[in-house]
Amino acid sequence: MSWPDDGEGASILRVVDSQAFLALEHSGLGNIAQWQTLQLNALAQWLFEQVPWWRERLGAGVDAAHWARLPILSRFELRNMVALHRAPPVPDGHGAVSGAQRNGVHTGGASAGAHYFISTLAQRLINHAFYADHQRQGRNPFLPHACIADDIPLHSGEHIVNEASLAHAQGPQALRNVELFTKAQHVHWIARQQPAYLTVRPDWFEVALVHAVANKQPLPEIRQLLTFGATATDSLRRKARQWLGASVRHRYTCPECGPLAFQCPHSDAHHHVAVGNVKLEVVDDAGQLLPVAGDDTAPVPGRVLVTALHQYATPLVRYDTGDVAALHAGCPGCGLAVPTLSKLRQNV
Repeated sequence: MSWPDDGEGASILRVVDSQAFLALEHSGLGNIAQWQTLQLNALAQWLFEQVPWWRERLGAGVDAAHWARLPILSRFELRNMVALHRAPPVPDGHGAVSGAQRNGVHTGGASAGAHYFISTLAQRLINHAFYADHQRQGRNPFLPHACIADDIPLHSGEHIVNEASLAHAQGPQALRNVELFTKAQHVHWIARQQPAYLTVRPDWFEVALVHAVANKQPLPEIRQLLTFGATATDSLRRKARQWLGASVRHRYTCPECGPLAFQCPHSDAHHHVAVGNVKLEVVDDAGQLLPVAGDDTAPVPGRVLVTALHQYATPLVRYDTGDVAALHAGCPGCGLAVPTLSKLRQNV
């Protein structure tokens, strides 16, 4: 591992950002609501004053107090908006804007194929929100980590190697494109690598595990599976514990704005909303807000809407993710006073 001789600024930002995310999550519902109101009002004011097509969409007098009156943004509308208008201006301090595909493959600054845009600041905060989850889940980020995903760049050889680095506060990482190998080959590779942590889609990995056990392939021992992109089922959790000795720690994400919620460290069924990154709402099929579950209110699942608090380059205001969940005022799994999701179903 190398000492971060030229990484002090980045290292400090990572620590400050990640601790700020965790502090906000633990600050109580009143403080969370107050802070999010400031971010929503700033976003609405910027869009109204600086972005003509959003001014038309938002209408006059929009603010956080009337957020539920704003139209719901569909994926179809978002793609058309990006294709037609490209990236709007972003505030000073947000840095350069780059384009990316929904599957995570970067397309460069203003590529015609970009499906969304993101600023340097927004990407930094996304990265550090994920880093904060290491502390939330009790992970040692310096232990070996492997990742199999479709957004890993195409590569020759077995995998891409990211060396251990104190500057980036990470241990050795091995990254592998899911499309380059068969499921059996991937499981063999994991068994050889023996990572402490594995990031992978849960639906794909459950099929690969069943296939490996049926064919008597050797299985690795893993501390945690970090899942994303689809529902982490109870059956996968049982298989992971029984066959790998691993717990599943799901991360509910959206390609256009990063983390939406992180699994509660004490409950498989509940996910703390990433309140430093997004505001989440749950609505019925008519677009009306569903009641937030509390001590006397049962959870009612509905469509998940996301507003990205830092994503000015591709604004997401009441964006329909296509997923379903119920929203709680606090976490029933650990008692923390933070907005929490249950009954989460992705890609429904």
